[in-house]
Amino acid sequence: MYPCSVAYGDIGLDGRLSHKGALRLLQEAAAIASQQCGYGLLNAEETGVCWILTGWRIRLLERPLWNTPLTVETWPRTMEGFLSDRDFRILSGETPVALATSRWCLVNARTGRVTRVTEAVRSAYTLDPLAMFSENLHTNGKSGETAAEGFSCTVGRRDIDTNRHVNNLHYLDYALEALPEEAFARVPDTLEIVYRKQILLGTPIRCLYERTADGRHQVEIRSGQGEDTIHHAFLWFY
Repeated sequence: MYPCSVAYGDIGLDGRLSHKGALRLLQEAAAIASQQCGYGLLNAEETGVCWILTGWRIRLLERPLWNTPLTVETWPRTMEGFLSDRDFRILSGETPVALATSRWCLVNARTGRVTRVTEAVRSAYTLDPLAMFSENLHTNGKSGETAAEGFSCTVGRRDIDTNRHVNNLHYLDYALEALPEEAFARVPDTLEIVYRKQILLGTPIRCLYERTADGRHQVEIRSGQGEDTIHHAFLWFY
């Protein structure tokens, strides 16, 4: 359980909790939870492993104002192979503010390559099968013929985190820039992100926007051209 509050950096133009602000709270809660289990950021040198995020889904039920006290509850739901699913609930008092799920991959902290969850890692956590969503996270996406470039930039030092690649929250920053004004003005309650390939410092990226057949706002973040195209992430707002 992680007590916190809505910080100024967590609010949108309307002064209420944004998707990015909520994800920041979830990221912090997950980091603290793993640290308490002995497999957090400060343990990586000792354990030789760390968790890398591969996907989010979050649904905002309420959007509290700045400085509202909150509590984030989080628990690992599954842990097998290379992966772990972790779910979340953000509460304002007893009122649910947001529901979320995420997927993490265990990697070797020295080589950056995926590594299997050992019994030592698994036994450090208490699994809870309670799921916030009945549907599985997306694991991939594809841009259609109607996708058009909505934003481009070159990744700067401001975007890089301790893993030496773009922090997961900045993918959302890029995608929001690519949304048409009418979509940005009324961002839907549910956001889903699948991370496919890390983005490194100095990478020129392009964000392709389209409206999918089922009505979702989709943004793909990619780099390169032609056969050298790298598909870094897909985001859906619905």
